[in-house]
Amino acid sequence: MSARPTEIQPHLRRILSEEAQLLSDLERLLERETQILQSEDVAAIQNIGGARHGCVERLTRLDAERLDLCRMLSFGSGAPALQRLFDWADTDGSLKRLWQSNLQVAHRCKQLNDRNGAIVTVKLGRVQQMLGQLRGSPPPAVYGPKAARFGAPGARNLGRA
Repeated sequence: MSARPTEIQPHLRRILSEEAQLLSDLERLLERETQILQSEDVAAIQNIGGARHGCVERLTRLDAERLDLCRMLSFGSGAPALQRLFDWADTDGSLKRLWQSNLQVAHRCKQLNDRNGAIVTVKLGRVQQMLGQLRGSPPPAVYGPKAARFGAPGARNLGRA
């Protein structure tokens, strides 16, 4: 390995700092997305979805850059490689602290994203039920406690549009 830790530290710090900013942006976007999903503003949902996608795309590029750095320095790939990189380049522990902070924000983002996904799933289910009622389709099959199939209780056709 011809590079020295002091040469790599600024590069790794830049990656981690940019990632910290993007994760913070993503967390705010996901919180805003929750509010928008509850308001049912279709245009706002489309706009925030595009912004979220762009943020995730930039985070993915930074992750690839970090992985490339690990491979370039012959540390391999994956979490063990990143740990080896930190062990080698992070003499004062500040990069590891930044990385741990990023992991915490990423975890919060995952929770927010899961919550937003659950909101979308519930809304989609409601729309499918309403469409089924309008079309006069039978309700989707559900399962009882012993995995026996039966129709939804009390489901009935309310008419045709």
